[in-house]
Amino acid sequence: AGLIDALAQTAATIGRVPEHRKPEPVAEIPRPAPAVFLLDLAMPRDIDAAAHRLAGVRLVDIESLAEASADAPMAADVDQVRRIVSDEVAAFGAAQRAQHITPTVVALRTMAADVVAAEIARLDGRLPGLDTRQRGEIRQAVHRVVDKLLHAPTVRVKQLAAEPGGAGYADALRTLFDLDPETVAAVSRAVDNTDEKDRPA
Repeated sequence: AGLIDALAQTAATIGRVPEHRKPEPVAEIPRPAPAVFLLDLAMPRDIDAAAHRLAGVRLVDIESLAEASADAPMAADVDQVRRIVSDEVAAFGAAQRAQHITPTVVALRTMAADVVAAEIARLDGRLPGLDTRQRGEIRQAVHRVVDKLLHAPTVRVKQLAAEPGGAGYADALRTLFDLDPETVAAVSRAVDNTDEKDRPA
């Protein structure tokens, strides 16, 4: 008992035995506010993604924008914008493909008009007794027949040419009607010149 009392007094004199505690967690050093903002919207990226780890650097790229907007209220608006852009790109592509066949259609109608003019001239020589009114009626009737015959095929071929892979319809039309390639090229040059004049300076 005397030994125990002596030890107790010694401990009281020296002080309490320190407790074994876990080390206090080190507080995270606050990162300084960005002093340099870097914007990289290129694909592929122009700035290394590791740049955002540098102190005082804030990197904004396509990935960070996608992450920030994934759950944002504007996500639905972004989807709508994407649909609009996709529709407009598809419409532009269709218009470009349809425009490619326009010179061929114009050349076809020009050839038909030349055939009508030649046949009317032959009719004038074979039937010289026709008066002006009769000749006019015949000329209009022939033109109406040719226009009706060409209307549906030319409209349909423009629709087909506007679809993906429809570039071959222009070649098929030229082959079927044996169109002069130089005539088609001349019409194409005329269309290109008109487009250039219509463009703003």
